[in-house]
Amino acid sequence: SLDPGDWYAALDMKDAYFHISITPAHRRFLRFVVCKTHFQFTALPFGLCTAPRVFTKCMAVVAAFLHRHHIHVFPYLDDWLVRGRSRQQVQMHVQMIRDTFSHLGIILNTSKSVLEPTQSIQFIGAVLDATRARAFLPEARRLTIVDLITSLRRF
Repeated sequence: SLDPGDWYAALDMKDAYFHISITPAHRRFLRFVVCKTHFQFTALPFGLCTAPRVFTKCMAVVAAFLHRHHIHVFPYLDDWLVRGRSRQQVQMHVQMIRDTFSHLGIILNTSKSVLEPTQSIQFIGAVLDATRARAFLPEARRLTIVDLITSLRRF
């Protein structure tokens, strides 16, 4: 729920799936050939139909660890929302998450992350606005959806 006065930050992982190693015995199942040269993935590849589920299950362990430390984090694949009651609490939680990620070898995409606490944040396509306790789609996204619906009706 969105509560008035909440503060947010968002963390984006860099090359998220590549943080999940594939055990050597299973790498042979992830082989491919390019110009007669054989390759095999050593980490979870993008495009594998089970990759989102595998990644989510692995990261659920990290999220559970953070939850046990009273850090309100809401993971969606490689995008994680941090929520707190104050700017200082979110700053502290972001630092704890960054320390945890660093310890685990998880690299953040700082250019796509929102590391400074804010009361209005865009997360997975929606804007969360704690000052008005509401969530909404940005206008550009709303117009794109309307255009898609209109084109489907013409089809």
